[in-house]
Amino acid sequence: MAQGEASLQRTGSAGVAQASAAGVQALGAAVWTDERVQRVAVIGASKNAGKTTALNALQDAASAHGHCVGLVSIGRDGEAHDAWLDVAKPGVWAEKGTLVVTTQALAEATGGALKVIANAGFSSSLGPTIVARAQRALAVELCGVPHRGNLDQAIAALKELGASRILVDGAYHRQAPAHPRVADAVVAAVGSIVATDLQGVLPAAAPTLRALTLPQRTSGECADLKCEGALSDAWLLPRLRQGINIVAQTPSHVLLSAHGWQQIARLQVKVHVAHAVPLRAVTINPHRPGGQDDGVEALARSVVEFLSETITQGFTGARVPVIDVVSGRAWWPNGTDWRETR
Repeated sequence: MAQGEASLQRTGSAGVAQASAAGVQALGAAVWTDERVQRVAVIGASKNAGKTTALNALQDAASAHGHCVGLVSIGRDGEAHDAWLDVAKPGVWAEKGTLVVTTQALAEATGGALKVIANAGFSSSLGPTIVARAQRALAVELCGVPHRGNLDQAIAALKELGASRILVDGAYHRQAPAHPRVADAVVAAVGSIVATDLQGVLPAAAPTLRALTLPQRTSGECADLKCEGALSDAWLLPRLRQGINIVAQTPSHVLLSAHGWQQIARLQVKVHVAHAVPLRAVTINPHRPGGQDDGVEALARSVVEFLSETITQGFTGARVPVIDVVSGRAWWPNGTDWRETR
């Protein structure tokens, strides 16, 4: 069975959409065509933004080209139901041979479907963390990585055990994987659920997207302020002055709120990062559980307009495709605009 066909027949929660063959192909083309990209972090701008669906699609695309895929999460993902929002979730899918970082207890609960092959060298509140190999295709839970340093250990273990492509689940509003020690590239997921209507989606998702598209500082650019730790509102606001240049360490260090970004725009402040992690694609999820969905095209155009605006503001990572992996529709940068393909 072809990868795209398999993705449509998975045993996830009832009624949960899966990536289409066209969506898998589009996202794979956006991310995996560059051989330098071997570790990819998937970061959601909100809960239920479509992050897990994008993660599964990236695994399908990598597996289709013969890569051994490793899966790890900075938080916890793979539960069949979101207890906080009371909605069904797509499962994290592991094809046969996939390497999975999870807890000893969760691996043992699969009855041998996940075979433990190594200890990750650390534990979490859920017990010892291990690396297991999928003996057959199955839905898995990723968890057991409590700190960023442990994430480095887990990725090193996956590489040593043979993973040629590694996917890092960034979890809700966790930009920790947007760090060059963790990822070679990033995919951002934007979902309509972040707001009650289309007009509110991009303002709510903007802090995450802006952090992930910041330009890297060049050697000739001066910095009025260097932020060595977290670039937060608390650090920034007392130091703001008209027209200054600020340099943060990496996108993972940029934790500004919408208000912080508004103040930056008002005072024409420039923000760079010392070490960027390229954004390769933005995936969209127009579904709003319990409310009215946004149309795929309407949400895509809204994201495209936002990205176009950020380019004029110097956000160099913003010229990327916008993809709905469920329908397979994609909007690719084309000169000064984006062109849709299906």
